[in-house]
Amino acid sequence: MGGSFEFKSERFLMRPPEEKDARQIACCVNDKDMARNLARLPHPYAPKDALDWVAYTDKAREQGTEYAFVITHEEAGVIGSVGFNRTSGEAWEIGYWVDKAVQGKGVATEAAAALMKWGAGKFGVTQFVAGHFQDNPASGRVLEKLGFQRVGEKQLFSLARGGKDAAWRYALHTESAAALSEVH
Repeated sequence: MGGSFEFKSERFLMRPPEEKDARQIACCVNDKDMARNLARLPHPYAPKDALDWVAYTDKAREQGTEYAFVITHEEAGVIGSVGFNRTSGEAWEIGYWVDKAVQGKGVATEAAAALMKWGAGKFGVTQFVAGHFQDNPASGRVLEKLGFQRVGEKQLFSLARGGKDAAWRYALHTESAAALSEVH
């Protein structure tokens, strides 16, 4: 892993996930409530699922379609993940999760802000979209702190929810339509 795919915020190092992180990732996300708030996360979630995710992120990064990072703390290790993927047009979709033990402590906001800064420097990415299920207002507060504007509503898929559910969509430095188009 070259240093070009690592970046820091004030408190955290973001880097690509590695096989050695699988057990800690699984401990963080093997939570039904968390799984319900993410699109592709199965529940229950085992270290094997984390190994599959690490392999997927490696391939996606090599293809230039998605960039996922673990949020690491010097003492606690892996405490979350942040990343983005190419959507249609110029906007990139941002996503994140943080371990329940550190929710409400600004981790997602700090890591996502660092990701956007890194993306601007590495790829010139300045247009972003994001969303959250309507029963997860904490995620909306993160997006608002980052400067995103709520632009509408649509149905988004969640594996753990067993289908689609109502979600709010947000945009930053891009047209509202970008946030409301089909999400990858």
